[in-house]
Amino acid sequence: MKTLIAALAGGAVLLAGAAAFANPAPAERPLGVEARIPFANTTGIRNFRADGDNALWIEGQRGEWYRAELFGPCIGLNHAVKVGFVTRGTNTLDRFGQVLVDGSKCQISSLVTSAEPPPKAKGKKS
Repeated sequence: MKTLIAALAGGAVLLAGAAAFANPAPAERPLGVEARIPFANTTGIRNFRADGDNALWIEGQRGEWYRAELFGPCIGLNHAVKVGFVTRGTNTLDRFGQVLVDGSKCQISSLVTSAEPPPKAKGKKS
């Protein structure tokens, strides 16, 4: 009986260890590092949020965030409901790509890993 209990306890420890390998904790991702978003022209981008007309946050398919700085103001970006991404012949968005807003192309100057953007500010009540 003692052997059976010891075997069951040992099996439980092995199963717990196997579960840890099957579902490892997500590794911390360094922020502010130049990045590339794979499959940007198909399923690689889930969402975006403008930061004025000079930058935007881009959410990748797995929930990771990136920040794209633009070379200059991209008129209409701050109020855009949808944008396009020009990947220049590849399916990966990087610092050489462009953002398409209302038919205008805006050149990306840097695309880096980022934390989730801050919450949107609430509108002021008069």
